[in-house]
Amino acid sequence: MYPRSRLRLPVLVLLLLAVPAAGAAPRAVLPPAGEVLGMLRQVETARVRGGTRALEDSLEEQVRARPNDPMPRIYRAWLSFPADACWNELKAISTLYPENPWPHVGMGLIYVRWKLLAEARPHFDAALREAPGFAPALWGQALLLQAEGRLPEAEARLRQALSTLDAPQLRASLGLLLAAQPGREAEARVELTRAVEGWPEQPEVLRKLAELARTANDVRAAAVAGDRLIALKPKDREAHRLQAELWLAASEKDKAAKSLERYVELGGAAPAPLALLARLYAELGRAADEEKALERLVAVELKDPAPLLRLAELAEARGDGAACDGYMVKAVERAPQRADLHVRRARQLVRQERLRDALTSYRAALAAPEQRVPEAEGEAAALVRRFRLPATPAKGTSDTIYARVSLGLVALYTERLKEQPGLKGILKVRVQVDESGRATQVAVVHDSLKDALLAGHAHFAFLDAQYPPGRDEPVFQYVFRPPK
Repeated sequence: MYPRSRLRLPVLVLLLLAVPAAGAAPRAVLPPAGEVLGMLRQVETARVRGGTRALEDSLEEQVRARPNDPMPRIYRAWLSFPADACWNELKAISTLYPENPWPHVGMGLIYVRWKLLAEARPHFDAALREAPGFAPALWGQALLLQAEGRLPEAEARLRQALSTLDAPQLRASLGLLLAAQPGREAEARVELTRAVEGWPEQPEVLRKLAELARTANDVRAAAVAGDRLIALKPKDREAHRLQAELWLAASEKDKAAKSLERYVELGGAAPAPLALLARLYAELGRAADEEKALERLVAVELKDPAPLLRLAELAEARGDGAACDGYMVKAVERAPQRADLHVRRARQLVRQERLRDALTSYRAALAAPEQRVPEAEGEAAALVRRFRLPATPAKGTSDTIYARVSLGLVALYTERLKEQPGLKGILKVRVQVDESGRATQVAVVHDSLKDALLAGHAHFAFLDAQYPPGRDEPVFQYVFRPPK
């Protein structure tokens, strides 16, 4: 019996091997790699255009109609590339169809995208074991090598893949690889151009083509690439921003402004594009639009006083003195150490005949340490003369200071009567004095005189005076009447 059983055992083993394992999928015929990459381009195009629903429904039908064909499942998984769901589905497919290299290629590409480079390599190796010389797996290895910084090896692997399969995905990868290497921009443009000829729906490639063309001063090619990118992704605000720069390089200011307007409509609020839009409006003579753009810029650029200065200019040009000074005050608040800003405000205040505020700004300018203006001292001195302020401030008791200031006011009032013979009225001010005897504030309590020079003289004379130490709030009143 023993020999018989030994003789029958091989037959039994052969029979067992001949029976398929329960649940094992039959080996499917692998479609051509170029055909698969073409389908994956359709998947990616649908993703880019935001229209995956119809394609997903179609693939679902194919999965049901061909339950033993892994390719529809692979395509369906690719709709969510490179999400976890895609990797999980590809992993499941690779278990059922271990001889199919595409799930391994997909998982490897996902790992490269996730920057898990060590995990990517075994999958590309597995794909090449199943299909030696498989171009998509070589492509994946090239991307892995590029991510590792091994550019010459990556290029060699890409060219090896292209020697057997000329596909837009591979051309695009080669072009982007070349574009990352100084001095090879022209080669990159050739490859990227070929890539978009075969597959136009590649935002990254179109963006890089536009950048390379602009660098090469090929304005037309840059604008064409930018237009294609916008047509592909009309809601991509960065695409509109890039296109604005391209139109500007082509001296098409109106078109550049329109591109930036679309950028803003889509929620773009970066300071640089907003500043560019404001500048374009200024060059196009669109003052009202420029103000709106500057207001947006001021809201996001919180340190630079330049847009506020320009807003002040525009407000002054349309005769809105209050708005002009409001912008100037905010500009000075952003850079109080800049003397030139204080001077600029002071000059605007002089033009508005707000002389007291102007001298205050000139004094701030003379005390500021940065970007000093040589003319400021002379301009401030001219105002001091207009106010007839004393060369040395008053000092002493409140009565002494009152009498000293009276002398200056009487002299100035005499001059003012020459221009306004009927000038008369009462001027009453309150001074806040701190512990050291310095005035911290001068407030007008009553002014029926309504003369800016006399009120200004009183303001600065009492402000500059040295009072006795100790907190105090003296009130000084003057009555002005023309001599009979």
